[in-house]
Amino acid sequence: MVTLTFRCYAVPLVLSAQTNSSSAASGLRRAAGTLAKVGVSALALGIVWREVDSAALVRVFAQTDPWTVALVILIYLIGQVLTAYRWKFISARLGFDRSMREMTRIYFIGMFFNLFGPSTLGGDVVRSLYLGASDGRRTVAFNTVIFDRVSGLAMLVFVAVASLAMFGRFDLPWPVVAVAVAAGVALTVGWWVVPMLARRILDRDSRWLRLIEDELGPFWQDRDLLLRAAWVSIGFHVLQVCSLILLGMAVSMHVDWRYYFIFHPLVTVLSALPLTLAGLGIREGGYLWFLHRQGVSDETAVAFALLWFVVLTVSSLTGGLVYLIGGTAVPALRGPRSKANLTVAE
Repeated sequence: MVTLTFRCYAVPLVLSAQTNSSSAASGLRRAAGTLAKVGVSALALGIVWREVDSAALVRVFAQTDPWTVALVILIYLIGQVLTAYRWKFISARLGFDRSMREMTRIYFIGMFFNLFGPSTLGGDVVRSLYLGASDGRRTVAFNTVIFDRVSGLAMLVFVAVASLAMFGRFDLPWPVVAVAVAAGVALTVGWWVVPMLARRILDRDSRWLRLIEDELGPFWQDRDLLLRAAWVSIGFHVLQVCSLILLGMAVSMHVDWRYYFIFHPLVTVLSALPLTLAGLGIREGGYLWFLHRQGVSDETAVAFALLWFVVLTVSSLTGGLVYLIGGTAVPALRGPRSKANLTVAE
């Protein structure tokens, strides 16, 4: 654990040595942002905790089937391999030739940094640094990560909207349904109008316009790529919902299986907003709100939410194990167009 802690916090020290004096101000802003997220998470968790009988919550945990929870963790990890596959063919379309094993390794390391990394580095940045280290195309690598994430979120909203259309709204308030549909429409329309807006706003000689039209062109022009990414995303989300149904069974939560396809995507999108620390607080409050409307006790709903956080945490720790076994530090933010992996002495 000491070695892991040293390796994690050695990374920002390497990066800071390569930045100018403005990095101090940038670091202060990031620290302030992190503190604000911690505050929002603490406030949200405090509100959730006020609704819970702690003794009843303990009883729910005591009756939980641990083997089912372990199975949920395994299914979640399989799902992460599936998303690593999605990222592999997305990045391959832009010329990044990495094996599936290497892409999975990088993806799992990114999971670790998303939840446990220092505030100066997020998992998305870490993934892009590893991917772009060999040829220096860090900006393009970062955009493959962004497209991978955005396409996943877009399909997540699509699953929720499609489920509302097929299964009904389960007495959810119409404003909630309207916001979900509007978000789906906005993501779809917004993605397709980006190139058009770029051509109207940016100069023809702009580096950003060249990046959008040339390097990132396949993200808008390659329909096979988009469809393939969409199908993999839907498959991943269905697999994840199935794991949540099992988790609900582990805590003896009686909810229509179709409802999972509605509330879980919506809560996941909300928790992805950069307002809290790793979605903590929003995720628990969201599950509490949606499940309470289906007659689930507050204690069972919160136990369900906390167990899902345990699943996420254990899975991310697996990424930390992959990081340790790999024996390399995160590549530098700026560097030559060559292998940038820095070995840290054990």
